[in-house]
Amino acid sequence: MSVPSLSPGPSPLDLPRLESALPTAAADSPDFSDAPSNRSFFVTWILSLTLGFLGADRFYTGRFATGALKLVTLGGLGLWWVVDLVIVMAGGLRRGRRRLRGYDEWKEVAWIATGFVLIIAYSLQLDELISALLTQLL
Repeated sequence: MSVPSLSPGPSPLDLPRLESALPTAAADSPDFSDAPSNRSFFVTWILSLTLGFLGADRFYTGRFATGALKLVTLGGLGLWWVVDLVIVMAGGLRRGRRRLRGYDEWKEVAWIATGFVLIIAYSLQLDELISALLTQLL
């Protein structure tokens, strides 16, 4: 006596695998490749250093919502500005998923120049000058 088959279709081993049905990021896709973006690291760093409290670095890299928030809060009262400057110099700020163009060439210059700017600003006591100007304005 023979046992009848429950399903006349293909066996489960013949079905396509689930992994092949899911969409994957192609290696040559512009958002997922390791190719640099069209935004310059040097320009982003200069914007972050000089106008970062206004969100210029975020606007330049296409982050308009956080750029506007940074503008309204004046760089998170300075804290967000400093954190973003370190993120930019460490290579963590990207455009989409692509790294900024020229990071490898300019990263040492950015760290050294930022250090010099901080030393000069501290020696000129710019923080006291800025706070005096703000108290006179208010």
